[in-house]
Amino acid sequence: MKQLVSKELYDYWNSLKGARLAPERNDIDLASIRHLLANVFILQIDRSGRYPLEMCGTRINAFRLADQKGRSFLEFWDEQDRDAIVAAISAVTDEARPVVVGARSGAGDLSRLDAELLLLPLRHSGKTHSLALGALTPAHEPEWLGRKTAPALHVSSLRVLDGRDASFAGRSARTASRPRLVLHEGGKSACFGA
Repeated sequence: MKQLVSKELYDYWNSLKGARLAPERNDIDLASIRHLLANVFILQIDRSGRYPLEMCGTRINAFRLADQKGRSFLEFWDEQDRDAIVAAISAVTDEARPVVVGARSGAGDLSRLDAELLLLPLRHSGKTHSLALGALTPAHEPEWLGRKTAPALHVSSLRVLDGRDASFAGRSARTASRPRLVLHEGGKSACFGA
């Protein structure tokens, strides 16, 4: 993660989840992250695969010059990259793992826009297949953002995070990771000399 908004949202999410795979939707206190809200959204996971935005901040709306609540999140992405975004959403919902996506857009006379997408699992009534918490943050705000409709975003990188990546609040990567089971080949005779 490169963007401060992504790092702060990840740290907030991580503090809420504790030992669980993901926090509950009701755990999110928007007042606690009000300084991030312009870039934050909550995504609905629906059977039709539209992925409508349940809540979205003002910078998310600035991409399309209109309120995006209820609109499909896939509309932000170039058609060729929508399968990659659906795969990222699936990693978040199916595996309860955070995902970071590098994105860029630019067309015609508009200067290029580089952005970072963070997707985080969010439980609703105990299930991780109904909502996701996210942030879409421009690396820099071009002068046209909020004045002209942003061109479709293209995926430039995609990374699924695991516990070893969670070193954003001064923790070492080793202490942030969850314990892992390691199996070594051998049998009783190798261990006990039988």
